[in-house]
Amino acid sequence: MSVNLNTVKNDQGLKPKPAWNVFRRFGRSEDGSLIIFSLFLLIMMLIISGMAVDLMRTETQRSRLQSTLDRAILAGASLNQTLDSQAVVLDYFNKAGFADSITAGDIIIAQSGSGKAVTASASIQVNTFFMNMIGIDTLKAPAIGTAVESKTEVEISLVVDTSGSMGGTSSSGNSKIDDLKAAAKEFVYLMQCDPDATAPFDGNCTIDPDSVSVSLVPYNEQVLLGETLIQQFNTTEEHANSSCIDFEVADYSVVPVELDPLLLGGVSDPTPNLRRSATIDPWGNADNAVDWRRACSPYSQRTVSAYENNYQDLEVAIDALYASGYTSIELGMKWGSALLDPAFRPAVTNMADNLGIISTNFVGRPFDYNEPNVKKVIVLMTDGKNTTQHLVRDGFRAGPSPFYENSATDSHAGHVSVFDPVSNDYYWVEHDTHNPAPDGNADAAQLSYPEFWDQYSWDYYLTVDGPANLPAAVDQVFNAAKDTRLEAMCNEAKAQGIAVYTMGFETSTASSLVMQSCASTPSHFYDVDGTDIGLAFHSIANTINALKLTN
Repeated sequence: MSVNLNTVKNDQGLKPKPAWNVFRRFGRSEDGSLIIFSLFLLIMMLIISGMAVDLMRTETQRSRLQSTLDRAILAGASLNQTLDSQAVVLDYFNKAGFADSITAGDIIIAQSGSGKAVTASASIQVNTFFMNMIGIDTLKAPAIGTAVESKTEVEISLVVDTSGSMGGTSSSGNSKIDDLKAAAKEFVYLMQCDPDATAPFDGNCTIDPDSVSVSLVPYNEQVLLGETLIQQFNTTEEHANSSCIDFEVADYSVVPVELDPLLLGGVSDPTPNLRRSATIDPWGNADNAVDWRRACSPYSQRTVSAYENNYQDLEVAIDALYASGYTSIELGMKWGSALLDPAFRPAVTNMADNLGIISTNFVGRPFDYNEPNVKKVIVLMTDGKNTTQHLVRDGFRAGPSPFYENSATDSHAGHVSVFDPVSNDYYWVEHDTHNPAPDGNADAAQLSYPEFWDQYSWDYYLTVDGPANLPAAVDQVFNAAKDTRLEAMCNEAKAQGIAVYTMGFETSTASSLVMQSCASTPSHFYDVDGTDIGLAFHSIANTINALKLTN
């Protein structure tokens, strides 16, 4: 029996639907689609969360690696480290369990005179737990860093006025020279012992030995170098009674002073360019020269102390200072600058290695101007203004003079006669007469110019100048010219990067302007009275030490 499905009805009287309609309805139905989408989202969230876990694990390992590297390079860069820096770094990684993360080639050591730098890089591969599902099996964790430890090397020229006016009384009631001594001694203590100390000082030093060199440069009309120091320069040798140098105008437009060619590997110069000062006494109307009145006094109490490393030795030198003579600020500035110039380095080496009068730790100083972590400083003080400098002319400095001295033991002993080039005879000074032969005849001993200037004053020369028709032997450099030279010298020092601090100690307005112009900036100039000079030196010391701590 055949059944016509189109005529079949169910209990409700409806025709049954064909089976394919069920599948068709299922295909068109949107019920439950969000469940499928949610499953995809869940899978993606699991993957992303897994990636975060892998990344966090990698960052944790990277942090451990970076921490190890930081500790390692800091230890390797320490200036107190006695072991090989590369070996120290590798040992740190080995003990931290990261031996395979770094090789010797990943470590770079850079050493300089004032410090050490250690640069290192390392990396590890961290296995992934989740990211391997998307083909990433490992993540790289790198670490890199540089550690630098350095000390600031400081070179100071302390240039102080010891001219006659410094013997006067300041507003403190003390002599100016005594106020200066107290302030200068405190300054060197703060620079070479303890920058944070307050008086009374206990001598417990916190500053690294030999990190600060101080050259004390006292000046009046001249700067007394001392025989050892002057021998380092290419200077004439007509006498050894004093140790100053006369400069030309052009010398104030350059910082260095020419060294002895022997120090530079050359041969001795038969015609040195620098002129040793004559021992002229330009003061008063006395016939005989007196040491304390000489333009270049031979008294050692005012000798330059170059590259001192001990504040106690400097305090002794400062205590010995005394006041006398004219004022040549430009000469003090010249020598203060020259002692900081790298051209002076062979002299420091010679005085350290061969003469033993400078610490061998200062070999290599003065450093180059562009040397990192090096500070060059001039502290220049005066209580007045430039006055006069006396320069014996060429032709009157060496060789035989026209002066004869009677060496007999009779009543004419010591009598002086002078050859008169106009009358072609001899002027007898004590007798005020002209004669065909010098006083004493065969007993008359001709004096060399160094011998004459050593025994007789410039006033004595001028006394016999007229009767004996002598040519002018001495030039004078006065205030205006000296100020011009000072300005040139200050500008040249500042151009080289030297920090110039200046101090006017109870000076006039005009003198203060000169000193302010010399300073690196207006704030580098101090205008002080009385015991305020101590506050000024203290302020300068604090400023220099603050610059040291920033490195």
